[in-house]
Order: sequence, then C-alpha cells, then structure tokens
Amino acid sequence: MGAGEVMGRVRTYLMLGRVMSAMLTAGIAVVGSCSSTTMPTLKDFIGFLILGFFFHAFGGAFNEICDYELDSLVPEISHKPLVSGKVTMKGAFAFVLLTIFAPLIALAYFFPKPMAIVFFALSYAMAAYYDYKGKYTPMAFELALGATFFLWAYFGAFATGRPTPLTAVVATFIFLFAVYINWGNAMKDVETDRMLKVPTRPVVWGYRHHHKITIRDPNAQYAIAIKGAQFATYLMPFIFYLYFPQQFQFRHIYYSLPLYVWIFIIIGIPTQGYVIYKIFGRHTRVEWTDYIVMDIMLTWFLFPFLVVDKIGVLYALGLFFLPFLWFMLVVYALYGTFMRPGL
Repeated sequence: MGAGEVMGRVRTYLMLGRVMSAMLTAGIAVVGSCSSTTMPTLKDFIGFLILGFFFHAFGGAFNEICDYELDSLVPEISHKPLVSGKVTMKGAFAFVLLTIFAPLIALAYFFPKPMAIVFFALSYAMAAYYDYKGKYTPMAFELALGATFFLWAYFGAFATGRPTPLTAVVATFIFLFAVYINWGNAMKDVETDRMLKVPTRPVVWGYRHHHKITIRDPNAQYAIAIKGAQFATYLMPFIFYLYFPQQFQFRHIYYSLPLYVWIFIIIGIPTQGYVIYKIFGRHTRVEWTDYIVMDIMLTWFLFPFLVVDKIGVLYALGLFFLPFLWFMLVVYALYGTFMRPGL
C-alpha cells in the first residue's frame, strides 16, 4: 500500500468521524473550564483540543453506524464513507474502538482527576445512547445530544477546577443549543424519518417539506420556546448579579451593564431574532441544512461570551473563530472545497 493510498484511507476515516466539526466539541469543554474556579492553562487547552477531537470522532463514527439504514435512503449523502462502501462495517467499529481507548491516554496525562474522569465517561455513555437509541426513542433525539454536551461542559469544569453557578448556565445554554440544532436536523430529515417511523417532533406533528410554517405550527412554537429558554439562560448571570451582587460580580461594566449583556443586546437579539424569522415559510431539505449552519454560527458566537468577563474579548473571539477556521481547513483537506458536501 503506497503513501497516497494510506493518506486516502486516513481521510476516509476522518470523514467517517465527521472531524470537521470537532473543535465545536472541544470548545464546549474549554468554555466549561473557563466557567470553573480555575482557568485552563495552555497545557489544559491542548488537552481539551485532543480529547474534543476524539470524543467528536467517536460520536460521529458511531452515529454513522447506527444511522446506516436511514442514510442509505438519502441520495444526497450517498457519498458517505459507510453508505458508499469505502469503509466496511467492521472497519467502522474498529475506528470507534480507537476513539474510545486512544483518548484515555490523553485523559490520564492531562486531567487525571476523579470527577473529570467520571464526567468524561458519562459524556461518552450519553453520546452512545444518543447514537444508538436517540432516533427511535420519543424525545431522546431532541434531548440526548444536548444532555451529552451538558455533561461535556461539566467535564471541562471538573478537569481544571470546580464547577460554579456560571458552569450551570454554560452547560444549560449549550444543552439548548444542541436541542435547537437537532430540531433543525429533524426538520431537514423529516421525509426519510417518516418512512422509517422515527418519532421526531416534526414527524409526530405531521410536518412535510411542502408545508408552509406559520406561527400556529407546533414546530414554530417549539423552536421559539427553545430560543426563549436560551435567552433566559444567557441572562441568568446578570439576573443573579442583580439579586446576589456578592456572589456574582463583573469586572467589565459599561453604562451600568456587564459587557456580556451589551454583546447580547447588540449582537444576540438581532441575530437570534433573525434565526426565528427564518423559520417561517416553506423549506427544502437543502434550505434546512443552510438554516442549521446559520444558527450554529450565530448562536455559537454568544457561547464564549458567557465567560468574557473572565477571559476577555480576544479569547472569546478566538473561541468563536476556532471551530469555523478548523472546519474550513479540514473540509478543504478532505473534500477539496471549503464547504462539506451533502450534510
């Protein structure tokens, strides 16, 4: 086997693990750590990147295995490694085992703390449950991925220190972030999900791609409720600050408001309002895909700014840009284009 063939095999397995989005997963742990009693060092940051990479690859590859039957029915994703036959089922399981055992070495080196190990294991277990049972268990598809990210944020906090009330806010916000993404995914995949009797909310509520979504549609009401919960969660530190100023203090106050609240007013409200506005009307599968990508970018921007008072604006901006720069570079390396084909 030549070097070119070896590199081709490596690229195929990286596609299987969907590693182009791995820095989103790593970023969750980093922000969780920043919300704890101890800020992460450069060594800790590197550890989160490595573990986030493997954890994301585990979830992506195991999901490909569990969704093989469903993916086989969607022509737009017939190029996927497992569906196309570029990776065998045996090879896919071997890769999943690698993503389970390889990061244990990194975990032992970077974060050998009992509670960090516990939440690391719980995160893997919840991710496995989401992949294996999420599609066919009512409400599991909607909630299990969010629960995985919730636990992963706490892993980040325990890895470097102890959780704080801010950690609960960070973990809840990223939980709702994932719940909303998966609602969008369910809207995108509703036609194939219906054929396989997958009980997602859009299937249960009778949505079809040719339907026009209005405010009366339960899907719209559900989505708006999630966004409303995100708004409330994001503002919790400020509300705590008003009622418990001794426990919640901000260093960066401008015109009587914390910096992160100004970020929410100037950027959060307009962008999230636009996300809600774009729900309405008729949408094809491709349009739902574009919608999900848009929401990820606009909502992820707010996430690191939850801890901006501790890390500063430049660090928060770095955590925002990291996943998207990584995405473009990895997608270009794997596919030769800056946008992954056939989500």
